[in-house]
Amino acid sequence: MDGFPVEGHWPLLRRHRIRWAECDLYAHVNHTAYLTLFEDLRVAFWEALGGGFGPGEIGPVVGTLEVRYLKPAAFGDEVLLGARTLSVRRSSFVHEYAMWRADGVCCSAKGIIVVTQGPVKAAIPEAMRDAIIAQGARAE
Repeated sequence: MDGFPVEGHWPLLRRHRIRWAECDLYAHVNHTAYLTLFEDLRVAFWEALGGGFGPGEIGPVVGTLEVRYLKPAAFGDEVLLGARTLSVRRSSFVHEYAMWRADGVCCSAKGIIVVTQGPVKAAIPEAMRDAIIAQGARAE
């Protein structure tokens, strides 16, 4: 996307201006705010596949999440947020997230996202799985 050094294919990209509510006392983005911004991408991704979040529906749950804080972002920064799916299995997928400023990546994360229905793992519907693969994910 224009103005950001994005490498590779990222099907979901969204511009964002860092708000004060996302910052600590020193005007740096609080470490938990990155996770919330990445969660917003995950929700948008799931809804774009036709998924929902109502009672009884299957939905994505974070199983693991590894985060790399590379350089601080600050209040008022214009950033680009991205999400992509690296691989998909029967009831889970691996999601990668990143936040860029004009001078490079500030934060990246990789998570295993498990699809559940209530407390039980659930199979990803075939149409959703096919759509994830069409975006570039590797089927496992």
